[in-house]
Amino acid sequence: MNIRLFSYFIKLIIKSRMEYRGAFMIGAVGQILGYAANYLVIWLLLQNFDTINGWNWTEIAFLYSLNILTYAIGASFTYSPMVGLDQTIINGDFDKYLTKPLSPFTYYLASLFNIGYIAHIVISVFVLLWSISQVDMGWTAVKIIYLFLAVISGSFLQAAALVVIGSLSFTFLRVQYLFSILFKIKEFIAYPISIYGTLLQLILTWIIPLAMINYYPSLYLFDESILTNKLLGIVALVIGPLAFYLSYKLWMRGANKYQGAGG
Repeated sequence: MNIRLFSYFIKLIIKSRMEYRGAFMIGAVGQILGYAANYLVIWLLLQNFDTINGWNWTEIAFLYSLNILTYAIGASFTYSPMVGLDQTIINGDFDKYLTKPLSPFTYYLASLFNIGYIAHIVISVFVLLWSISQVDMGWTAVKIIYLFLAVISGSFLQAAALVVIGSLSFTFLRVQYLFSILFKIKEFIAYPISIYGTLLQLILTWIIPLAMINYYPSLYLFDESILTNKLLGIVALVIGPLAFYLSYKLWMRGANKYQGAGG
């Protein structure tokens, strides 16, 4: 499936959702209020402690917003397809994605694109821009380009995590509990991972590299003069696309072995 056809699918989905604008707006407002409450909790926490391991409110707001923004972009394409894949396989509905002269992966993602994440994008971009205006990062053209690339890489990494779990549906069928575990683990990157022990930092950096989504890009932007920040910041730009490619290969491997609802 080429980009033009992929975009056409998404356009059709957006049109169908806009047929029920009232329900869509209510859902969007609800999500915005929900994440606003999360920001409020962090803000209240910082009122008592001023900083968390040297990170103040605006810096943590930037960190948290980068996480939400990249999740919203990545999940728009992958959350609904991957969370629903096990049931799609069990019901035998996955067969239709294999009978078209299209890539089953992109066809499946395009057909279940979720426009509802626009609410996440709105609030995260708003707070991200506010925090950028409050934090003295010494913005340069390089840093602006870096932030743009970090958002892209982080979105790929967020999507990759969902695709990896979704791909396990071809083998184990029931994998819903793994998504719950993923979201619990993701709560760790709502704050600087430097507040955790060395072992957990290593896990979040190299084994389940969720810290590459927002923590290391933030360190690079706040102070790239430190060599470690610079090196890990660069790694963060590469690991997202690489992780997504590997997750795609894993998903396709499962799809190629798929033999129907009974096997």
